[in-house]
Amino acid sequence: MDSRVFTAFGVAHCTALAVTAGAAIGLVMLARSSASEKIKRRAEVSLGVLLLLSVLADPLTNWLRYAYEPGGSTAQALEIMHQNSYPFYLCDVVAIVLAVALFKRSQRLAEVGYLWGVAGTFQGLITPTLYFSWDAPEYYAFFLQHGGVPVAGLLLVFGLKLRPEKGAFKRILIWSWSYMAIVIVLNALLSTNYGFLNSKPGVPTLFDYMGPHPWYLVTVHLIAYLLFGLLLLPFFHRPFAWKR
Repeated sequence: MDSRVFTAFGVAHCTALAVTAGAAIGLVMLARSSASEKIKRRAEVSLGVLLLLSVLADPLTNWLRYAYEPGGSTAQALEIMHQNSYPFYLCDVVAIVLAVALFKRSQRLAEVGYLWGVAGTFQGLITPTLYFSWDAPEYYAFFLQHGGVPVAGLLLVFGLKLRPEKGAFKRILIWSWSYMAIVIVLNALLSTNYGFLNSKPGVPTLFDYMGPHPWYLVTVHLIAYLLFGLLLLPFFHRPFAWKR
């Protein structure tokens, strides 16, 4: 049963979506402006640091909520952290990838972060697996990551012009299959459900329209391939001819 305080497309959700869109537009415009290189670099590094902090925020907020709140315990906090707080979700992985891409201005990492971040995090932004609203730190940690990831991907590609290069589609498939294989093994070893590869989230999401387990994983992959193709489309000036 969905017992969340958070309401999808309520004021808190729409505010987060608006801030995400505004941040993406603002940072891309800054990167393409005549502002000094020092200011631009500070913005890039700051966003990278925020992405790393968003990964660390999840275990911290879980610990504070379940270890110290009335009725909580250290054992409960550790179990919840075990199930939910390791950085094995795709959004955690791509946040780290994008942070490094921002620090190093790496084209290859920017390419992966752009495709994973925009295609993969969109589902999390539209149908968040979030129980708390803006009166709780979990709300800010969630949208810092799930908003910061696509913002960073767009900044790198359209602001810093670290565009995907020829072979990007093949490379992102290899990255995606490798992530899935590694996390399936980790889930089996740890009895967890990172990446929602073993079962769907316990709250309503787009997964609910993709069929039962394990077939929804096939649907997810087909949708991902379509989104990857659409995200790469702007970098072709005519069909099958790569824009350099």
